[in-house]
Amino acid sequence: MNSAPLLPAWVVLPVAAIMLLVVATHLMVLLRSDMPASRKRIRTLNGWIMLFLVPIGAAAFGVESPSDPRLFVLVWSIVILMLVLLIGLALLDMMNTTRLYRRERDKLGDHFGQSPREPEKRDQ
Repeated sequence: MNSAPLLPAWVVLPVAAIMLLVVATHLMVLLRSDMPASRKRIRTLNGWIMLFLVPIGAAAFGVESPSDPRLFVLVWSIVILMLVLLIGLALLDMMNTTRLYRRERDKLGDHFGQSPREPEKRDQ
């Protein structure tokens, strides 16, 4: 059985360190940004999951080897679970953005005195 990890650690670990810095910077900027609270909560949770996913993914690619099948499968199972969580949060963010868009559209319609759901009737 192969005792080497999928990729050499000298490739994976520096890339993971850079990714950690990028995700942490993104998270810090996100926390200071002006956006709806629901969007900020979803994206903050997404950022924290990414902060945990990067080192676990680096371990899956560059540290753990298939020679220890139990640990190898455990680490990859965690990576897959976290990726599923990220995709779920992305879908939730998409639905939340649609909800926020509809709310703003309705506010604008009320402000201008027309229903946004009914198109303007033009003179023909």
